[in-house]
Amino acid sequence: MTATIPLLVFWTEFFGALAVKNYWLKGNDLPKERLHRFTVNEPLAHVELTVPAEKSKGADSLRRKLILAGLHRKSDLTAMTRFQRICRLLPVALVLFLFFMGFPKAQIFACGILFAVIFIIVPRLWILRLIFKRRRDIERHFPDTLDLLILCLEAGLSFDSSLVRVAKEQERVSSQISRELNLTNQETLAGKPREVALKNLADRTGVEDIKSIVSAVQQSMKLGTSLVKTLRTQADVMRKKRRERIRADIAKTPVKLIFPLLLFIFPTLLIVILGPSMVNVFRQLSLTGGAP
Repeated sequence: MTATIPLLVFWTEFFGALAVKNYWLKGNDLPKERLHRFTVNEPLAHVELTVPAEKSKGADSLRRKLILAGLHRKSDLTAMTRFQRICRLLPVALVLFLFFMGFPKAQIFACGILFAVIFIIVPRLWILRLIFKRRRDIERHFPDTLDLLILCLEAGLSFDSSLVRVAKEQERVSSQISRELNLTNQETLAGKPREVALKNLADRTGVEDIKSIVSAVQQSMKLGTSLVKTLRTQADVMRKKRRERIRADIAKTPVKLIFPLLLFIFPTLLIVILGPSMVNVFRQLSLTGGAP
């Protein structure tokens, strides 16, 4: 038994080094990627995240999540895939380390489950945090962006020129909106129909307000109605929704304040108000109890 332990340690380190080499140090096949870009007809943001067919098992859902998080490059998908694989290998390495250090089997089993849960959930929680943060930023600044777009259209600029101008102006306020508008304009310049580029914009952001605006713009372009009036109507609807969300948050504030008041503020007030009187009470009790 003692002779097999060094052999097991050697093969564990050997295969661990091979796994790190394959997952982390493996280069990209550039000619194959270029051929795949020219042969696959996908949106611009999706082309950068496209991986070869033999490596795409389970990558579609991760690719969609990264797009919603604002990570459009193919290198982001590669780095995130490698990071997830490393997170899956770390619990095994830690369990083997605890095993060879002589810890009890019950502790090793409990730590293995804990490490597996932590290292599997952490990457997913990080992506979800990026998605929610980006979505809040877009929802907060998009009504102002829509007003700027209406002003540019009323000033006589075309729709594509208005997108470029608004993206440049909003770069100081919201980099996410500016990047998405520039990407939409690049897709239009690359030869994609405007309706497809706008649909890709709604899919990349994942915001319901943008989806409704894109649907209204597409319908206005098909029917030939005034685009400015359509956007102005949608801007009014968005502002009403934002006011309703603010009122809902204000209505939830008293409920959210109950727990901080009960746990932190009320005990402090009781200590400040009743503290001196309680000191005097205990002092009098001690004097009374010590008298003959």
